[in-house]
Amino acid sequence: MSAVAFDTLTAARDLEAAGIERRQAEAIAGTVRMAAAADREAVATKADIAELRADLAEHRAATTTDLAEIGARLTARMDTFATKMDTFATKADLAGVRAELGTIRWTVGLIAAFLFAIGLRVFGLI
Repeated sequence: MSAVAFDTLTAARDLEAAGIERRQAEAIAGTVRMAAAADREAVATKADIAELRADLAEHRAATTTDLAEIGARLTARMDTFATKMDTFATKADLAGVRAELGTIRWTVGLIAAFLFAIGLRVFGLI
């Protein structure tokens, strides 16, 4: 950043011409010069801004890469989950299994009763 020089001599003379004593005018001009110098050191230069822009571009690229990797991992996990979901039974599947179990129980009960009746007949109890 180019520094703009503050002419303390001219400022002191201007203050003196306005009716301020010479010592006071010189003190005011010196204080203004020091304040201006302090402000110049606190202000960012074009080089500072260029460096900041380069850092931001680097971080933006890294963040974009990280987000792409996270997105790819999430997509892979979702695909794996979807594949696993295909292996789980649904409520309709379970209702069908319950119905089949009811039929099997009824059939086993009927066969057991039939065998019991045959056993009774064989042993002459009927």
